[in-house]
Amino acid sequence: MAYKILIVDDEENMQVLLKRVLSKAGYDVECAGSGPEALRLAENNRFDLAVVDVCMPEMDGIEVLEELKDINSQMPVVMISAYPSWGKKETAGRLGCTDYLSKPVDMKYLKKLIKKELGGY
Repeated sequence: MAYKILIVDDEENMQVLLKRVLSKAGYDVECAGSGPEALRLAENNRFDLAVVDVCMPEMDGIEVLEELKDINSQMPVVMISAYPSWGKKETAGRLGCTDYLSKPVDMKYLKKLIKKELGGY
């Protein structure tokens, strides 16, 4: 059975790109376009890892990270941002984020990171 990954990004093109790359790598991928949508999915499904955009309307990625950790404290969460900020990176780290990547995301590095976090799948 493939590991299940949740992608949370308000940009549809980023969702499509990440889903294509990670599905090709053998993962089962679901996408959410907002924080509230991601949390609904996470409450009703078991995800092995999440990739969350930091800057989103309605609910930012830091809030999503915090809520995801409340739902499943063991789930690795990778944050991505087109506008990296030291303060947000520090907060995300304190809340348990696995890594904080800048956009454009280095897909080779992301796949390597996910493989490491999920036990070398």
